[in-house]
Amino acid sequence: MPLTVDMLLAGPRGRRLCLEVLRLAPDGPAVRDATWAVSWAARALAENPGTILAIGGDSSSFTEPEVSPAEAAAALERVAMPELTDALLFEALSIAVDLAAYWQPPSGEDVLAGTEELRPVLERVAAAVAGTPGIEWWESGVERNAQARVRWENYPASTEAPDEISARWRSEQVAEEVDFAQQLDNVRRSGSWWSTPAARLPRSTRVRAAGGPVGLTLVEDSLGWTSAHVQPIAAPDGEVIEIDGPEAWAALCRRHPFPLTASRRNVWEWTTGREGMWVQPDWAAVAGEAAGVHLSVSGYLATAGRVIELGDLGASTVAGWGPDETFWFTPVEPSAPEEEWVCDGPAWRVA
Repeated sequence: MPLTVDMLLAGPRGRRLCLEVLRLAPDGPAVRDATWAVSWAARALAENPGTILAIGGDSSSFTEPEVSPAEAAAALERVAMPELTDALLFEALSIAVDLAAYWQPPSGEDVLAGTEELRPVLERVAAAVAGTPGIEWWESGVERNAQARVRWENYPASTEAPDEISARWRSEQVAEEVDFAQQLDNVRRSGSWWSTPAARLPRSTRVRAAGGPVGLTLVEDSLGWTSAHVQPIAAPDGEVIEIDGPEAWAALCRRHPFPLTASRRNVWEWTTGREGMWVQPDWAAVAGEAAGVHLSVSGYLATAGRVIELGDLGASTVAGWGPDETFWFTPVEPSAPEEEWVCDGPAWRVA
């Protein structure tokens, strides 16, 4: 599905991408002023802004600046649109993905990016991004001819069959719901926050030339891994369900609903502000109709972290799923030897 301005501005990660594009503009007075304004405006909007520590000097003379969203928007408006190179867009995307966190209230920057004051500024960026020729791969379905798995350092390879993994996932989800349902009065208890298929299933992303699979970099709330094992795979035959926006996710939830209000009601209320019933797709049931399920980059930007209303079923959200990631419900076969990759500064390379 082609990426549009409305899709970018509707999703929390899409808005954050647009904000990061401006923050990655070449350094200069306008960029520094905008960075300062966004930082203080975001701090005022954050539910948990943290504490400022003064080291040396007279801290009693410090007065925290008061910067409104309108003032932050004005500062961003003065930043010239940077050249939207592949490298800049991939860096902005990586930042927007890495800063996603669905077990806590949204960051001040995410709240700021969702204000009406910033919409005209981000709309200008969204229009430029959506019109960039180099983002075709963001909009495309699974790239079957260039897939690779990423296994992070110290994570053993799974030998369990995918159908067994999916069946165990459902049993564990049911058990978690029962457990949380017995403590509904505990409004601070945090449970599972993701809505992906089972984490132990085989999963892969496309390989982009020398940079390797995008799954090395496009990781939500990454843990700072510095090495990984990369295994090229042959994509299995069979249908791959494409999640290219909230409508596709909603359709999956309606077709195979899995209620999980008890376990998600706290964490998803914290991150979305919505209180009520929650569901996600029953991935064990989905596995019976497809070989895999793929979340496109554009689908991620428009959908991840967003409340997807489902009428009488409640609502859902996409959480914990990397852009361009495919979960496979059937066994996958390697197509080349596994290699060790290491993080060399901002980029990954073969060790």
